[in-house]
Amino acid sequence: MGVSKDHYYRLASNLSKERIQAATSLIKELAEENSETEYKYALQRLMSGLASGHDSARIGFSMCLTELLSLLSGSEALKYTAKTFLSDLNTHLDKTVKAKHKGKNLRAYLFAKIFGIQSLIGSSLLDDPPHSLIIEIIDELFSIALTKSWIREISVVTIIKLINKLHLAADREVIPYILTKLAENSLLLSMDGLLVYLTIPVAERKNLSDLASIQRSQHWKNDDPLTKGNLAVLKDAFLDRIVHNDNGDDEDNNESETNEKDKKKKKKTKAKNDQQQPQIQKGSWNPQLHYVWVPLLSELMENERETSQEPPQKKKKSSKGTKNDKKTSNKLSLATFWPTFDATFFSANASPERKHTGLQILDLSFKLPSFIPEFFSVLFDQNITRCLINHTSKKDRVLHSLSVNVLENATKTSKTLRHENARLCMVRSLERQCVLFDRVSKSKIIRDILSNIFDDESDPNNLETEVTFWVEIIDWIMNKSYNELSSKTNNKDDTHSLEEDVHTFIFDSLLNVVRGNKRLIKAVIEKSNDKVLTLQVISQCKEILEYFAKVIYVKAQIPYSGSTLKLAKDRLSSVLSDLMECSKNQVDWSGFLVEFLHKYDQSNELITTIDNLDKIEEVNDADQDSDVDVDADMGYDSQLDIKQVKEKSFKAWNELAKSVKSTGLNISKSRISKCLIMLLSTALLELYGGDSESVSILNDLDNVYEDFKQGNESSNILDTLIDLMLSYTTQKSKLKKRIGNNIWESVFLDIKQEQLDRLFDVLMTRENKAGMEQLFNQAIDEYDDEDEDEDEDEGKANEENENSENKLKEGTESESESEEPDEESEDNVDRNEKIEEVEKSATTALAKALKIEEAGLGHRKNNHDISANREADEKEEQEQEQENDDDNEDDDDDDDDDDNAYESDESMSDEQMLAIDSQLSAIFQQRKSSLDELRSSSKNGNERKLEAKNARELMALCKLRVLDLLDSYVSNPETQIQIECASIAIILLDLMELTIDINVGEKAHKLIKKTCKHTFQIPEDKLGDIFDLLDQVLSRASKGKFAALGQACSQVAIYLVRSIVAVNPEKYEEFISRATEIYLKHLIKWAVTPRDKANASLFTDFVNWLNSKRTPRS
Repeated sequence: MGVSKDHYYRLASNLSKERIQAATSLIKELAEENSETEYKYALQRLMSGLASGHDSARIGFSMCLTELLSLLSGSEALKYTAKTFLSDLNTHLDKTVKAKHKGKNLRAYLFAKIFGIQSLIGSSLLDDPPHSLIIEIIDELFSIALTKSWIREISVVTIIKLINKLHLAADREVIPYILTKLAENSLLLSMDGLLVYLTIPVAERKNLSDLASIQRSQHWKNDDPLTKGNLAVLKDAFLDRIVHNDNGDDEDNNESETNEKDKKKKKKTKAKNDQQQPQIQKGSWNPQLHYVWVPLLSELMENERETSQEPPQKKKKSSKGTKNDKKTSNKLSLATFWPTFDATFFSANASPERKHTGLQILDLSFKLPSFIPEFFSVLFDQNITRCLINHTSKKDRVLHSLSVNVLENATKTSKTLRHENARLCMVRSLERQCVLFDRVSKSKIIRDILSNIFDDESDPNNLETEVTFWVEIIDWIMNKSYNELSSKTNNKDDTHSLEEDVHTFIFDSLLNVVRGNKRLIKAVIEKSNDKVLTLQVISQCKEILEYFAKVIYVKAQIPYSGSTLKLAKDRLSSVLSDLMECSKNQVDWSGFLVEFLHKYDQSNELITTIDNLDKIEEVNDADQDSDVDVDADMGYDSQLDIKQVKEKSFKAWNELAKSVKSTGLNISKSRISKCLIMLLSTALLELYGGDSESVSILNDLDNVYEDFKQGNESSNILDTLIDLMLSYTTQKSKLKKRIGNNIWESVFLDIKQEQLDRLFDVLMTRENKAGMEQLFNQAIDEYDDEDEDEDEDEGKANEENENSENKLKEGTESESESEEPDEESEDNVDRNEKIEEVEKSATTALAKALKIEEAGLGHRKNNHDISANREADEKEEQEQEQENDDDNEDDDDDDDDDDNAYESDESMSDEQMLAIDSQLSAIFQQRKSSLDELRSSSKNGNERKLEAKNARELMALCKLRVLDLLDSYVSNPETQIQIECASIAIILLDLMELTIDINVGEKAHKLIKKTCKHTFQIPEDKLGDIFDLLDQVLSRASKGKFAALGQACSQVAIYLVRSIVAVNPEKYEEFISRATEIYLKHLIKWAVTPRDKANASLFTDFVNWLNSKRTPRS
């Protein structure tokens, strides 16, 4: 059948698989044919292919040539030898390549020879050659290497392959010959000579060097490149310089050059020697690394490991004339070599090409098998770290991609070395060079290293190693990192900023080590059966919380700066939020902090003590311009006893914690108990932080606890918890959101339609400033409805007249400047009059609440009015003085009345004071909102637009969070079948129609789809209501303003029908008949009314569903 010639064409393919298939098929057919003619043709054809200009062709032909030579080595009939092949290769290439000394032809010719010799080395034809043939091959490779600098490296690498193939690394004839050839061509002290030396076993290097003909100025010190004293020569070799070891032996180094004449003679001798040495071409820069770096770095790392494992030796005095031969101490290790490397490739004036090479070498170091975590501290030297930071922080830098890649590979290495805590070693190495490495380099390297200790390769049933690493990292961050990192500078000016940076690093790292390992914490707390491991994780998290609490709340010898305290509070809030997410109310994390702070509170070591907060007024934001003296009017008993509230709440928290540990509670009460524990501890924590609003929350929680303990109606408890949940959920704080979610997860199985309506109120609030005020201040002023209505009208008028005000401003710009002050003064007068009206209404409401006369509150104002008439004549002054005396007597009477009122107040019970407290709170909140409204009316258009934008964003955020809560409700198998899901679907339709935020609308539609996947249970007495609801949904579809709303209406309608027919399968036909009648009514309306906006899919969806429900009738 013969050998197919198509295989030769496919050997030049760019696809490696196709080249391998072609070579396999060709060798197989040649072996089957076993023809001398075919063999010779194949040899000629493959040798010709080696001279191709395409790299893929050279690779394919050389691969096939290697297999062919191995095949020929076993052919006794042909008797083809390696020497014959070399002769044929030279002869054939001389004929094939024309003008082989010029340009591309020279390149093709030289590479063809190299690939041909490599094919010979790789074949079995060269298994046991004579030394004469080996020398001939080496001479051929040296002749190629000296032709051009760009082929020198591959030629020497081919020699190394020959040495390794024939195991000649310690051969006493071949190796000295190679060293002599290198020395003759000034290559012994180059990268190529270094590569050959590193191939020789360490113990044989000196002996084999002595056998070679090497001049004293050309050899490495101690005949080993990796011994001390060769660093300068290595540096020159890295820079591709032609160098000579002018120092000679060690004795020459100790000779003193004191005579100027001797120095001149040596310079002349050196110049003559340089002229006598053959000059070789310098190699051009190559983006590919030299082959020498793998053996060089590997040997340096091995030396470093040996050095670190050696026990420290005591220094002994040696007698004169004797020298201790310490081979290990004379070796170059990674630590002694790396500063030279760092200064060579990463100095300030190093070129980008040299830094590129240095980064490649650094990247290679992480991938070597001999790399261990301790080497991170050696490799990340000062210049290297600076270079990585500079190029990583700016995307437009030349080496940005390579720098990022190096750091990512280093991170992968730290995660791969699981036998040691490599992550901690890398973090310490980077932070020692640059505190806040992530921020400075604008990367996330430190965060990634500290995260995902428990990954896909970890065993969920055996987490001891991961937990050990995690604990070691936390221990270093909290207990050792400050001293280690803050002592890196001696500059006193930088000490303060460095300390702040170190604190920032500690806070950020503690957050990352918790947030990035939530999977580990969750796996240990929820799934691990090892109680010891679980307690270890909980204890470590507790230490993190206490560390933050000690910084934020406890007095320190050296106070922390305000920015440090603010950052610590933010990080503590985030850590608490993440831990709450991990444990799902199984662990009271904030309770740990309450216990910790309670201990320091007893010893009076807190920064803000409860005594300082005691008797705080509920009104913190009272306006400074107010004429009402709140301190005098409210009295002692109108203020809250903070300390009493704290002790009562702390006692309730302790009682609940003990009750949860008992087994007497049912599931529902256990959930509510855990929820109350979490809320009490969180509110107490806020109280220790100086938040006065936590007092009212603690009061509400105390009332809830009393109702819960006495077994009162659960609906009141649920209502209070839902209100608290909404107040937390609608805040921007992530911790508050998590607390709200935990409340919801504790109670959503027990809630009814009444509680859901509270969530629906948030969704149905308009997304503007008025809606925001309605949502967040809806409890304001239940006692002065008229003022509230007036303020709402003013707010609407302000919103509706924005454009007209802007036009008015444009018009006034053209008017004379003299009129502007008059208009401004008129505006100020109007504004002052309105402020006086607000103050007057607040004073009246305050007097009614405290049950005292309004004159008592306003006597200072009356005196002020009287004193304004002092410019009258003398007679009128005397009369006025008499009137003032009378007024003073009246004031004394009023003071007596006030004292009586105070005495009356002091006799009030706690319940009466709490009732008055809510009234006072409402009054002052209404006063504040009215004043804010007046101030906002005086703002310019840009400020009002910004406020409106912020209000829309806040309302959208609140609605998105409420949708998240409803999502968990409809996703739970126990609640997704409740009839309340139908009301959720309807309210979501209302929300899609109401909202102006695209994210809210899309999320509402997605939630409708999720809700409609299931069916809900309908009592038979409620079927009529559901049919009416179906009619309303279809009517809504006919008015839909956009396609998504019509599609959602169709989905909800099918959802209602599916739930209806599931009530009683025996009445399927009856239910379908009623539903069809409703659909038919709207179909007729849609057909005869062109303005009907319903989509045809509204009816086809129903028909398609009916078709899917059809069953074969017998």
